[in-house]
Amino acid sequence: MTISLTRICLGGLLAASLAGCGDKPAAQEETRPVRTTRVAATDTADIQRYTAEIRPRHESKQSFRVPGKIDTRLVEVGQQVGAGAPLVRLDPADIGLELAAKRAQLAAARSDYTQQQTDLVRYRELLGQQFISQADFDRRQNGVTVAREKLRQAEADLGVSANRQAYATLTAERAGVVTYVDAEPGQVVQAGQVVVKVAVPGELEAVVNVPEARLAEFRTAEAYTVQLWAGGRQYPAQLRELSPDADAATRTYTARLTLRQPDADVRLGMSASVATQGRAPETAVPQLPLSAILDEGGKHYVWVLDGQTPRVKKRQVSLGRIDSRQAEVSSGVKPGEEVVTAGVHLLRDGMAVRRLASAAPGKPALATSQENGKAGNQ
Repeated sequence: MTISLTRICLGGLLAASLAGCGDKPAAQEETRPVRTTRVAATDTADIQRYTAEIRPRHESKQSFRVPGKIDTRLVEVGQQVGAGAPLVRLDPADIGLELAAKRAQLAAARSDYTQQQTDLVRYRELLGQQFISQADFDRRQNGVTVAREKLRQAEADLGVSANRQAYATLTAERAGVVTYVDAEPGQVVQAGQVVVKVAVPGELEAVVNVPEARLAEFRTAEAYTVQLWAGGRQYPAQLRELSPDADAATRTYTARLTLRQPDADVRLGMSASVATQGRAPETAVPQLPLSAILDEGGKHYVWVLDGQTPRVKKRQVSLGRIDSRQAEVSSGVKPGEEVVTAGVHLLRDGMAVRRLASAAPGKPALATSQENGKAGNQ
């Protein structure tokens, strides 16, 4: 009897143990940590800033019209010069020798022409006395014509040499201040090589190199403001010129903006910044960082947190203007809604998520370093 009771107890314990092994705990739902931001709308114009340099609107690039060796440099950078003032002189030795040779050629041509005229008078008398033929007289008359043309050529050559002598002295085309000099005694320069730059006083401009991605919005900006790095003074400006071709090296477009009300604080060569203000939208437009936008099949989506769980819901949106950091959302979300900004490719519709930190309107939620590591690894 005792043995049977013992067997019954052992059997019951074994059955209970087997029954316990058969029960499995319910699978825990995956909760993915996410960074979020609250949709913020703005009705203010977008402002962009560019690095600029103050330059004169008119700057004369001076170069010699003839090649030669520099003999004398007459100006320094920063020096004020008047119109016609000498800037640099070439060595006059070679040009002087050339001029002397042309004068000698002119004298010889003039003497030959005079002799040909005298001979023609004699030949005319001989023809009247029938001592020479008409053909001989015609040849002598043609010699006079040739001598006359050689005289004209010699006169022209002398004029060219005289001009070359005048070109040996480089003079200022307009009054202004010297901003660049590349001329030292003994230096050999070619015709057309720029050796001096003279800035014409008057209108000042801010010169900006505009990146390709910013070209359209720079051209259509509502307002331009130039701010000096030294002192921080600001001046309204107007876009005067925008290069149609990009620089081959920098792939940027050169823009020149005229300062409307410059004062004595604005000087040539100063560093500055140009702020462009775009057109303000007629109504407040929601904006989101580009990292919040999911692109699938040419359509755009965002993940919106729905409810207190919270869970994410995939929602299609329409985009407006897009720049390098954010995009305008013309439809699909409302200001105040919370949107995922990181890991959008890892989510599923209805997935439970966990905020890494509270989101402020228009700013992505921040996370601790430990949570950032978890979000990046998942």
